[in-house]
Amino acid sequence: MRNKFANIPGIVGMLIGILIIFTPFHLAPVCQGLLELTNGKMVPMRCHYTGQAEVYLGILIVFTALLLFLSKSYAVKKSLALILVALGIVVILLPTKLGIGVCMSPMECHTTAKFLYTLGALLIINGLAAQFVYEQQTVNPPLDSHNI
Repeated sequence: MRNKFANIPGIVGMLIGILIIFTPFHLAPVCQGLLELTNGKMVPMRCHYTGQAEVYLGILIVFTALLLFLSKSYAVKKSLALILVALGIVVILLPTKLGIGVCMSPMECHTTAKFLYTLGALLIINGLAAQFVYEQQTVNPPLDSHNI
């Protein structure tokens, strides 16, 4: 009998990834203003580029979580869970000064960053919980009807 919790981390990971995709431009939008350069050109603020990067990262998270959901091997599931943890760390670091960052002064993008910090932390917790569940399955494999 398979562990009934084996597919939950994949589903939760996909939901978090979808939330990350929609956060920067729909749920908690980044700043919409433009900066004027010295040559007169108008360019988006850096929080716009952080939002774009988070959307692409969310797509990668959804794809990884889908593989986690569809995989049958616990060794592969453990590896994918660790990838989700690493992606969660990147989600958190992107809006900081270590990543692209957000605007200096308190603006709308700071709310977006707080949402992304929370979603990144949830993704890390999900990946670590999945790692724990899959580690238990490799140490104590479930009983099959073929083994009786």
